[in-house]
Amino acid sequence: MAEVIMQTWAGFTPDQYDAVRDIVGWDRHTPDGMRLHVATFDSGVLNMTDVWDSEAQFMTFVQTQIMPAVTQLGIAGQPEMAISSLYELNDLTSAQTPPAKG
Repeated sequence: MAEVIMQTWAGFTPDQYDAVRDIVGWDRHTPDGMRLHVATFDSGVLNMTDVWDSEAQFMTFVQTQIMPAVTQLGIAGQPEMAISSLYELNDLTSAQTPPAKG
């Protein structure tokens, strides 16, 4: 069953996020098991929601890719994290129909 990982990281900036993404490259090469990644910033806090095939795949990715990049960049701290089993995921973009023409 897929897992939903919700994280918040206070003080993590958009520039730091971009630097980690550039090093790790999850936007260019999707890691095994990653289904969805969403990131937002609000009042100096990075919020992320991910969907992975398994918690083990997510943790392996974090330990082997994310944390080495974070360390390389000298970013302090760690995110707060909550993990729960996925109940439902709807991709409504594939269900949309083109607008009717009048």
